[in-house]
Amino acid sequence: MSKDQKNRCPYCNKVLKHPYWAHIQQYHPEEYKKKKTWIKLYQDYSSVGMDDKVIFIIMAELFNVSADEIKFYLEKNKVL
Repeated sequence: MSKDQKNRCPYCNKVLKHPYWAHIQQYHPEEYKKKKTWIKLYQDYSSVGMDDKVIFIIMAELFNVSADEIKFYLEKNKVL
């Protein structure tokens, strides 16, 4: 997968620069609210070497949910 493909919005296909979650939050708010976005965000953070504990804290703040809920969802979807 090319770098351009990795940095495209999964909803409108626009090429984006990191951090691109602000774009999704602004232009695709309904999709942003769905848990499905947690998978890609977790993968992005972990691919740059961020510790899982830190990832869960950040994501919990972004989505206003508990870190345990995020971890449970990712485990359920075989991401962890």
